[in-house]
Amino acid sequence: MLEAADMTTRDEADRRLEQAMDWLMQLRDAPADRALRSRIDLWIAEEPGHARVWEQANNAWRLLGELQPSRAPERIRERSSVLRRVFLGAAAAMAACVVLAFAPSLLLRIQADQVTMTGELRRVTLADGTRVHLGPQSAIRTRYTPGRRMVSLLAGEAFFEVSPDPEWPFVVDAGGLDVSVTGTTFDVRLAPAFVSVAVRSGAVGVRYGRIHPALDGSLAAGDRVTVDRETGFAVRDRVDPLAVASWRDGRLFVEDATIAEVVAEIGRYHAGWIIVAGDRLASQRVTGLYDLRDPGRALPALVQPFGGRVREVTPMLHILSAP
Repeated sequence: MLEAADMTTRDEADRRLEQAMDWLMQLRDAPADRALRSRIDLWIAEEPGHARVWEQANNAWRLLGELQPSRAPERIRERSSVLRRVFLGAAAAMAACVVLAFAPSLLLRIQADQVTMTGELRRVTLADGTRVHLGPQSAIRTRYTPGRRMVSLLAGEAFFEVSPDPEWPFVVDAGGLDVSVTGTTFDVRLAPAFVSVAVRSGAVGVRYGRIHPALDGSLAAGDRVTVDRETGFAVRDRVDPLAVASWRDGRLFVEDATIAEVVAEIGRYHAGWIIVAGDRLASQRVTGLYDLRDPGRALPALVQPFGGRVREVTPMLHILSAP
């Protein structure tokens, strides 16, 4: 159990490290600002603890891709438990990014016919003429039999333009949700927590059999249903049919979504880290249209209504923070 003095010491260490990171980000934004450098030098000289965390902050940025970090004097280059936490945290983040980058090809390609990576869009024409538009980090498996055309969405998102054939039903399976059609256009999104279907034209039948009683229904153009994969709880609402699968044109339309959810979606289109600093900012809800092709425009538009700001630490790392 931690004593009160220990907790105070750790809180103070965290505050010092946060201040050092903030100084470093300001210095990166204005490297020629002599007044800023003077303020940083004065802060480092205030006490030995500041010099140590300044070194730790520079080591952290170096791990995240900074080329020439500013360094504290040689005499204060000592390691501490905070440095080890920063090092391990940065290394873990980088390792996680590597896993996310390669996991689709390593795990899904065994099962899938088609797999896309981060930021990749792909259009596939199936044997019957059906066109499938795959979003980033997505995978499908196709199985056609004389009785039906079956496509499994194994990960990510896909927009289907189904070739009409009343005698040959077309079924999409996405995490236990079956979408049945004969000829229509619709979007399916499979996420860890939910699966959703939105119809652009025509009509589809939907069935989720992993709950009792099973969810059965039909959707027309402009209808959308989102199903919680754990509870089976379903929400049905209306969307502009023309906004369905707007990601194909590099646009992300969201309605009453949290900033954390939008950042996770933008992250599928952007190779790198996007970090939201603080739960309060992450939980703010937004409705809007964002440019998936340019995170430099999308991210400020996302947080500026709440007074937030975006720091591009490197082209591979963006930090979103509250005022």
